[in-house]
Amino acid sequence: MATINIKKTIEIPDDRRLKLDLELPDSLPPGKAELSLTVTPLRENSGRDPFEGFYGCIKSGAYAGDPVEIQRKLRDE
Repeated sequence: MATINIKKTIEIPDDRRLKLDLELPDSLPPGKAELSLTVTPLRENSGRDPFEGFYGCIKSGAYAGDPVEIQRKLRDE
């Protein structure tokens, strides 16, 4: 049984109605098939650093204290 994965970037219209027109490969035989659809909203590129939300997120005993002081000690070693 042939299974394919199709990934397309789409624009969701204001009325939230989507009409699909997909050309399927010849490897899929005519007849009944199951279609699964996953919609994942894409983030707009704000021009900021994509990792900005992760800075300072490490919570561990190994990183307790002032991050700048830890960096200075590592550089001095």
